Amino acid sequence: MGSKCHVLIPDGNSTWALSVISCLSQNSDYKIFVLSDKKRTAAKYSKHTSYYKYYKKTSDKSWLDVVAKEIQDQNISIIVPIAEEEFRFWIHNQQFLSNAVKVIPLPQIDSFETAINKHELSHFLNKQNFPHPKYQRFENFDSYSRETLELHFPILIKPLQEKGGDGIVKFNDQQALDVYFSKHSQTSELFFQEYIEGYDIDCSVLCSEGEILKYTIQKGKLEGDNAFAPQLCFDFLKNDTLLNVVSEFMKAMQWSGVAHIDLRYDEKTNDFKIIEVNARFWGSVEGSKFAGINFPDLAIQLALNDAIENQEYIETEYMRLKGVFKTIKRQPSFMFKKNYLLNHSETKSFINDPIPTLYRFKQWLIRRL
Repeated sequence: MGSKCHVLIPDGNSTWALSVISCLSQNSDYKIFVLSDKKRTAAKYSKHTSYYKYYKKTSDKSWLDVVAKEIQDQNISIIVPIAEEEFRFWIHNQQFLSNAVKVIPLPQIDSFETAINKHELSHFLNKQNFPHPKYQRFENFDSYSRETLELHFPILIKPLQEKGGDGIVKFNDQQALDVYFSKHSQTSELFFQEYIEGYDIDCSVLCSEGEILKYTIQKGKLEGDNAFAPQLCFDFLKNDTLLNVVSEFMKAMQWSGVAHIDLRYDEKTNDFKIIEVNARFWGSVEGSKFAGINFPDLAIQLALNDAIENQEYIETEYMRLKGVFKTIKRQPSFMFKKNYLLNHSETKSFINDPIPTLYRFKQWLIRRL
Protein backbone atom coordinates (compact mmCIF):
# COMPACT_ATOMS: atom_id res chain seq x y z
CA MET A 1 0.00 0.00 0.00
CA GLY A 2 2.97 2.32 0.41
CA SER A 3 1.74 4.24 3.46
CA LYS A 4 -0.04 3.09 6.59
CA CYS A 5 -3.71 2.24 6.20
CA HIS A 6 -5.55 3.19 9.37
CA VAL A 7 -8.02 0.44 10.31
CA LEU A 8 -10.79 1.03 12.83
CA ILE A 9 -12.34 -1.87 14.75
CA PRO A 10 -15.46 -0.41 16.39
CA ASP A 11 -16.31 -3.40 18.61
CA GLY A 12 -13.09 -4.28 20.41
CA ASN A 13 -15.18 -5.89 23.14
CA SER A 14 -16.23 -8.63 20.72
CA THR A 15 -15.29 -12.22 21.54
CA TRP A 16 -13.51 -12.50 18.18
CA ALA A 17 -11.72 -9.12 18.17
CA LEU A 18 -8.34 -10.50 19.19
CA SER A 19 -8.42 -13.14 16.44
CA VAL A 20 -9.19 -10.50 13.80
CA ILE A 21 -6.47 -8.20 15.15
CA SER A 22 -3.99 -11.08 14.96
CA CYS A 23 -4.94 -11.67 11.31
CA LEU A 24 -4.60 -7.98 10.44
CA SER A 25 -1.20 -7.77 12.17
CA GLN A 26 0.22 -9.91 9.36
CA ASN A 27 -0.01 -6.89 7.07
CA SER A 28 2.60 -4.33 8.13
CA ASP A 29 0.76 -1.62 6.18
CA TYR A 30 -2.08 -1.59 8.71
CA LYS A 31 -2.25 0.54 11.82
CA ILE A 32 -5.04 -0.77 14.02
CA PHE A 33 -7.32 1.48 16.08
CA VAL A 34 -9.86 -0.09 18.44
CA LEU A 35 -13.03 1.30 20.03
CA SER A 36 -14.95 -0.54 22.74
CA ASP A 37 -17.88 -0.06 25.07
CA LYS A 38 -15.87 -1.84 27.76
CA LYS A 39 -12.95 -0.17 29.49
CA ARG A 40 -10.79 -3.28 29.47
CA THR A 41 -10.77 -6.20 27.07
CA ALA A 42 -8.10 -8.55 25.76
CA ALA A 43 -7.84 -6.44 22.60
CA LYS A 44 -6.68 -3.46 24.66
CA TYR A 45 -3.54 -5.29 25.70
CA SER A 46 -2.49 -6.57 22.30
CA LYS A 47 0.80 -5.18 21.06
CA HIS A 48 -0.83 -4.92 17.64
CA THR A 49 -3.40 -2.42 18.93
CA SER A 50 -2.08 1.06 18.20
CA TYR A 51 -4.92 2.80 19.97
CA TYR A 52 -7.73 1.66 22.29
CA LYS A 53 -10.50 3.96 23.41
CA TYR A 54 -13.54 3.36 25.58
CA TYR A 55 -16.92 4.91 24.83
CA LYS A 56 -20.21 3.95 26.42
CA LYS A 57 -22.85 3.29 23.77
CA THR A 58 -26.09 5.17 24.42
CA SER A 59 -27.77 5.34 21.00
CA ASP A 60 -27.09 4.72 17.32
CA LYS A 61 -26.85 8.47 16.70
CA SER A 62 -24.32 9.03 19.48
CA TRP A 63 -22.26 6.04 18.36
CA LEU A 64 -22.19 7.28 14.79
CA ASP A 65 -20.97 10.66 16.09
CA VAL A 66 -18.24 8.96 18.14
CA VAL A 67 -17.02 6.96 15.16
CA ALA A 68 -17.17 9.98 12.84
CA LYS A 69 -14.94 11.94 15.22
CA GLU A 70 -12.45 9.08 15.46
CA ILE A 71 -12.41 8.78 11.67
CA GLN A 72 -11.48 12.43 11.38
CA ASP A 73 -9.00 12.53 14.28
CA GLN A 74 -7.19 9.31 13.35
CA ASN A 75 -7.45 9.55 9.56
CA ILE A 76 -9.27 6.21 9.34
CA SER A 77 -9.50 4.59 5.90
CA ILE A 78 -11.49 1.43 6.64
CA ILE A 79 -13.91 0.17 9.30
CA VAL A 80 -13.89 -3.52 10.23
CA PRO A 81 -16.87 -4.54 12.38
CA ILE A 82 -16.53 -7.98 13.90
CA ALA A 83 -19.70 -9.18 15.66
CA GLU A 84 -23.31 -9.27 14.50
CA GLU A 85 -24.50 -6.26 16.49
CA GLU A 86 -21.92 -4.03 14.83
CA PHE A 87 -22.54 -5.61 11.42
CA ARG A 88 -26.20 -4.67 11.73
CA PHE A 89 -25.29 -1.13 12.81
CA TRP A 90 -23.09 -0.54 9.76
CA ILE A 91 -25.52 -2.14 7.32
CA HIS A 92 -27.97 0.53 8.44
CA ASN A 93 -25.53 3.44 8.84
CA GLN A 94 -22.61 3.16 6.43
CA GLN A 95 -24.33 5.58 4.02
CA PHE A 96 -23.82 8.36 6.57
CA LEU A 97 -20.02 8.13 6.31
CA SER A 98 -17.94 10.38 4.13
CA ASN A 99 -16.62 8.99 0.86
CA ALA A 100 -13.11 9.04 2.32
CA VAL A 101 -13.78 6.02 4.54
CA LYS A 102 -15.02 2.55 3.64
CA VAL A 103 -16.64 -0.31 5.53
CA ILE A 104 -15.74 -3.90 4.65
CA PRO A 105 -18.38 -5.53 2.40
CA LEU A 106 -21.61 -6.34 4.23
CA PRO A 107 -24.76 -8.27 3.25
CA GLN A 108 -28.13 -6.70 2.58
CA ILE A 109 -30.20 -6.32 5.74
CA ASP A 110 -32.86 -8.88 4.74
CA SER A 111 -30.25 -11.56 4.08
CA PHE A 112 -28.43 -10.68 7.30
CA GLU A 113 -31.55 -10.92 9.47
CA THR A 114 -32.51 -14.22 7.84
CA ALA A 115 -29.05 -15.67 8.40
CA ILE A 116 -28.82 -14.89 12.12
CA ASN A 117 -32.30 -16.15 13.05
CA LYS A 118 -32.38 -19.95 13.31
CA HIS A 119 -36.09 -20.18 12.51
CA GLU A 120 -36.04 -17.69 9.63
CA LEU A 121 -32.96 -19.40 8.18
CA SER A 122 -34.62 -22.84 8.37
CA HIS A 123 -37.73 -21.43 6.69
CA PHE A 124 -35.58 -19.95 3.90
CA LEU A 125 -33.66 -23.21 3.41
CA ASN A 126 -36.90 -25.16 3.28
CA LYS A 127 -38.50 -22.77 0.79
CA GLN A 128 -35.41 -22.83 -1.45
CA ASN A 129 -35.01 -26.64 -1.22
CA PHE A 130 -31.57 -26.58 0.37
CA PRO A 131 -30.59 -29.62 2.45
CA HIS A 132 -31.25 -28.86 6.13
CA PRO A 133 -32.55 -30.60 9.26
CA LYS A 134 -36.29 -30.88 9.73
CA TYR A 135 -37.42 -28.28 12.25
CA GLN A 136 -40.40 -27.04 14.21
CA ARG A 137 -41.06 -23.85 16.18
CA PHE A 138 -43.54 -23.15 18.96
CA GLU A 139 -44.23 -19.57 20.00
CA ASN A 140 -44.37 -20.54 23.67
CA PHE A 141 -44.52 -23.51 25.99
CA ASP A 142 -48.32 -23.52 26.09
CA SER A 143 -48.51 -24.08 22.31
CA TYR A 144 -46.37 -27.22 22.57
CA SER A 145 -47.75 -30.70 23.10
CA ARG A 146 -46.69 -34.26 22.34
CA GLU A 147 -49.37 -34.46 19.67
CA THR A 148 -48.17 -31.36 17.82
CA LEU A 149 -44.49 -32.38 17.78
CA GLU A 150 -43.93 -33.81 14.29
CA LEU A 151 -40.20 -34.52 14.43
CA HIS A 152 -38.41 -37.82 14.91
CA PHE A 153 -36.06 -38.42 17.84
CA PRO A 154 -33.31 -37.71 18.59
CA ILE A 155 -34.05 -33.98 18.50
CA LEU A 156 -32.37 -30.77 19.64
CA ILE A 157 -33.77 -27.73 21.38
CA LYS A 158 -31.91 -24.60 20.29
CA PRO A 159 -32.23 -21.14 21.87
CA LEU A 160 -32.87 -18.66 19.04
CA GLN A 161 -30.61 -15.96 20.48
CA GLU A 162 -27.61 -17.97 21.71
CA LYS A 163 -24.35 -18.51 19.83
CA GLY A 164 -21.47 -20.96 19.90
CA GLY A 165 -23.60 -23.96 20.81
CA ASP A 166 -24.73 -22.44 24.12
CA GLY A 167 -28.04 -23.72 25.46
CA ILE A 168 -28.47 -26.57 22.96
CA VAL A 169 -29.92 -29.73 24.52
CA LYS A 170 -30.26 -33.13 22.86
CA PHE A 171 -33.11 -35.55 23.62
CA ASN A 172 -33.03 -39.18 22.55
CA ASP A 173 -36.68 -39.90 23.29
CA GLN A 174 -39.99 -38.40 24.37
CA GLN A 175 -39.50 -39.37 28.01
CA ALA A 176 -36.29 -37.34 28.26
CA LEU A 177 -38.04 -34.35 26.71
CA ASP A 178 -40.95 -34.67 29.17
CA VAL A 179 -38.55 -34.70 32.10
CA TYR A 180 -36.84 -31.57 30.75
CA PHE A 181 -40.12 -29.69 30.38
CA SER A 182 -41.18 -30.65 33.88
CA LYS A 183 -38.28 -28.51 35.07
CA HIS A 184 -38.33 -25.81 32.35
CA SER A 185 -41.99 -25.00 31.83
CA GLN A 186 -41.27 -21.26 31.69
CA THR A 187 -39.53 -21.53 28.33
CA SER A 188 -40.94 -18.72 26.17
CA GLU A 189 -40.09 -19.90 22.66
CA LEU A 190 -39.18 -23.36 21.43
CA PHE A 191 -37.16 -24.20 18.34
CA PHE A 192 -36.58 -27.87 17.57
CA GLN A 193 -34.35 -29.53 14.99
CA GLU A 194 -33.97 -33.20 14.21
CA TYR A 195 -30.51 -34.42 15.19
CA ILE A 196 -28.39 -35.49 12.21
CA GLU A 197 -26.28 -38.61 12.68
CA GLY A 198 -22.92 -37.75 11.13
CA TYR A 199 -20.23 -35.15 11.69
CA ASP A 200 -19.83 -31.36 11.75
CA ILE A 201 -18.03 -29.56 8.95
CA ASP A 202 -17.81 -25.82 8.28
CA CYS A 203 -17.21 -23.47 5.38
CA SER A 204 -15.89 -19.93 5.79
CA VAL A 205 -16.43 -17.54 2.89
CA LEU A 206 -15.84 -14.06 1.52
CA CYS A 207 -18.46 -13.16 -1.07
CA SER A 208 -19.48 -10.38 -3.41
CA GLU A 209 -23.16 -10.22 -4.42
CA GLY A 210 -23.62 -13.96 -4.04
CA GLU A 211 -20.32 -15.07 -5.58
CA ILE A 212 -17.80 -16.83 -3.35
CA LEU A 213 -14.43 -15.16 -3.89
CA LYS A 214 -12.47 -17.07 -1.24
CA TYR A 215 -13.30 -19.91 1.10
CA THR A 216 -11.91 -22.52 3.45
CA ILE A 217 -13.49 -25.80 4.53
CA GLN A 218 -12.64 -27.20 7.95
CA LYS A 219 -13.67 -30.40 9.75
CA GLY A 220 -13.40 -30.48 13.53
CA LYS A 221 -11.49 -33.19 15.35
CA LEU A 222 -11.32 -31.99 18.98
CA GLU A 223 -14.51 -31.20 20.87
CA GLY A 224 -14.83 -27.94 22.80
CA ASP A 225 -16.56 -27.48 26.16
CA ASN A 226 -19.49 -29.58 24.96
CA ALA A 227 -20.66 -31.49 21.90
CA PHE A 228 -22.16 -28.35 20.33
CA ALA A 229 -19.38 -25.86 21.13
CA PRO A 230 -16.87 -24.76 18.46
CA GLN A 231 -14.19 -27.33 17.71
CA LEU A 232 -10.69 -26.75 19.08
CA CYS A 233 -8.74 -28.56 16.37
CA PHE A 234 -9.63 -29.10 12.74
CA ASP A 235 -8.41 -30.27 9.36
CA PHE A 236 -8.59 -27.88 6.43
CA LEU A 237 -9.66 -29.88 3.42
CA LYS A 238 -11.23 -29.64 -0.03
CA ASN A 239 -14.72 -30.94 -0.82
CA ASP A 240 -16.38 -29.93 -4.07
CA THR A 241 -19.77 -31.39 -3.08
CA LEU A 242 -19.96 -29.26 0.05
CA LEU A 243 -18.65 -26.21 -1.79
CA ASN A 244 -21.40 -26.53 -4.39
CA VAL A 245 -24.06 -26.53 -1.65
CA VAL A 246 -22.58 -23.43 -0.02
CA SER A 247 -22.07 -21.68 -3.37
CA GLU A 248 -25.72 -22.12 -4.32
CA PHE A 249 -26.79 -20.99 -0.85
CA MET A 250 -24.67 -17.83 -0.96
CA LYS A 251 -26.01 -17.12 -4.44
CA ALA A 252 -29.60 -17.46 -3.22
CA MET A 253 -28.84 -15.09 -0.34
CA GLN A 254 -27.01 -12.67 -2.66
CA TRP A 255 -24.45 -12.50 0.12
CA SER A 256 -21.67 -9.94 0.34
CA GLY A 257 -18.88 -10.00 2.92
CA VAL A 258 -17.74 -12.73 5.26
CA ALA A 259 -19.74 -15.57 6.78
CA HIS A 260 -19.11 -18.89 8.47
CA ILE A 261 -21.56 -21.65 7.58
CA ASP A 262 -22.04 -24.61 9.92
CA LEU A 263 -23.00 -27.82 8.13
CA ARG A 264 -23.39 -31.45 9.09
CA TYR A 265 -22.75 -34.52 7.00
CA ASP A 266 -25.80 -36.79 7.11
CA GLU A 267 -24.76 -40.44 7.21
CA LYS A 268 -28.26 -41.63 6.28
CA THR A 269 -28.79 -39.46 3.19
CA ASN A 270 -25.12 -39.02 2.25
CA ASP A 271 -25.34 -35.25 1.87
CA PHE A 272 -24.32 -32.04 3.63
CA LYS A 273 -27.05 -30.21 5.51
CA ILE A 274 -26.84 -26.48 6.30
CA ILE A 275 -27.31 -25.96 10.04
CA GLU A 276 -26.52 -22.33 10.92
CA VAL A 277 -24.81 -19.19 9.64
CA ASN A 278 -22.44 -16.97 11.60
CA ALA A 279 -22.92 -13.64 9.84
CA ARG A 280 -19.74 -12.20 11.32
CA PHE A 281 -16.13 -13.12 11.91
CA TRP A 282 -15.59 -16.40 13.76
CA GLY A 283 -13.28 -18.04 16.28
CA SER A 284 -11.27 -20.13 13.83
CA VAL A 285 -10.47 -17.19 11.54
CA GLU A 286 -6.78 -17.47 12.56
CA GLY A 287 -6.84 -21.07 11.42
CA SER A 288 -8.00 -19.95 7.97
CA LYS A 289 -5.15 -17.44 7.95
CA PHE A 290 -2.72 -20.23 8.79
CA ALA A 291 -4.11 -22.32 5.92
CA GLY A 292 -3.55 -19.42 3.52
CA ILE A 293 -6.75 -17.32 3.52
CA ASN A 294 -6.60 -14.19 5.68
CA PHE A 295 -10.27 -13.20 5.63
CA PRO A 296 -10.01 -9.86 7.51
CA ASP A 297 -7.16 -8.70 5.27
CA LEU A 298 -8.96 -9.82 2.10
CA ALA A 299 -12.17 -8.08 3.20
CA ILE A 300 -10.22 -4.83 3.51
CA GLN A 301 -8.61 -5.33 0.10
CA LEU A 302 -12.03 -5.93 -1.44
CA ALA A 303 -13.47 -2.77 0.14
CA LEU A 304 -10.58 -0.51 -0.82
CA ASN A 305 -9.56 -1.92 -4.19
CA ASP A 306 -12.65 -3.83 -5.38
CA ALA A 307 -10.28 -6.77 -5.92
CA ILE A 308 -8.34 -9.32 -3.89
CA GLU A 309 -5.14 -11.28 -4.23
CA ASN A 310 -5.26 -14.67 -5.93
CA GLN A 311 -4.74 -17.04 -3.01
CA GLU A 312 -5.50 -20.69 -2.39
CA TYR A 313 -5.51 -22.49 0.92
CA ILE A 314 -3.58 -25.62 1.79
CA GLU A 315 -4.94 -28.81 3.32
CA THR A 316 -3.47 -28.87 6.80
CA GLU A 317 -4.25 -29.28 10.51
CA TYR A 318 -4.62 -26.45 13.02
CA MET A 319 -5.26 -26.36 16.77
CA ARG A 320 -6.55 -23.42 18.77
CA LEU A 321 -4.70 -22.49 21.97
CA LYS A 322 -7.52 -23.81 24.15
CA GLY A 323 -7.15 -27.10 22.29
CA VAL A 324 -3.43 -27.12 23.08
CA PHE A 325 -4.15 -26.76 26.80
CA LYS A 326 -6.87 -29.40 26.67
CA THR A 327 -4.57 -31.86 24.88
CA ILE A 328 -1.69 -31.24 27.29
CA LYS A 329 -4.05 -31.88 30.21
CA ARG A 330 -4.99 -35.24 28.69
CA GLN A 331 -1.51 -36.06 27.38
CA PRO A 332 1.28 -34.09 29.17
CA SER A 333 3.94 -35.24 26.69
CA PHE A 334 2.15 -33.19 24.01
CA MET A 335 3.87 -30.05 25.36
CA PHE A 336 7.17 -31.36 23.97
CA LYS A 337 5.91 -31.56 20.38
CA LYS A 338 7.63 -28.31 19.51
CA ASN A 339 7.33 -28.58 15.73
CA TYR A 340 3.58 -29.19 15.87
CA LEU A 341 2.93 -26.48 18.48
CA LEU A 342 4.86 -23.83 16.54
CA ASN A 343 3.66 -24.78 13.08
CA HIS A 344 0.12 -26.12 13.54
CA SER A 345 -1.38 -24.21 16.46
CA GLU A 346 -2.03 -20.77 17.96
CA THR A 347 1.01 -21.23 20.18
CA LYS A 348 3.19 -19.01 18.00
CA SER A 349 0.59 -16.24 18.09
CA PHE A 350 0.44 -16.53 21.87
CA ILE A 351 4.21 -16.34 22.22
CA ASN A 352 4.30 -13.32 19.90
CA ASP A 353 1.51 -11.48 21.78
CA PRO A 354 0.96 -13.15 25.19
CA ILE A 355 -0.56 -10.39 27.35
CA PRO A 356 -4.15 -10.51 25.91
CA THR A 357 -4.41 -14.25 26.60
CA LEU A 358 -2.96 -13.83 30.08
CA TYR A 359 -5.55 -11.10 30.69
CA ARG A 360 -8.33 -13.47 29.61
CA PHE A 361 -6.95 -16.16 31.92
CA LYS A 362 -6.90 -13.69 34.83
CA GLN A 363 -10.53 -12.75 34.16
CA TRP A 364 -11.46 -16.43 34.01
CA LEU A 365 -9.80 -17.05 37.38
CA ILE A 366 -11.66 -14.11 38.93
CA ARG A 367 -14.98 -15.53 37.73
CA ARG A 368 -14.11 -18.95 39.12
CA LEU A 369 -13.15 -17.66 42.60
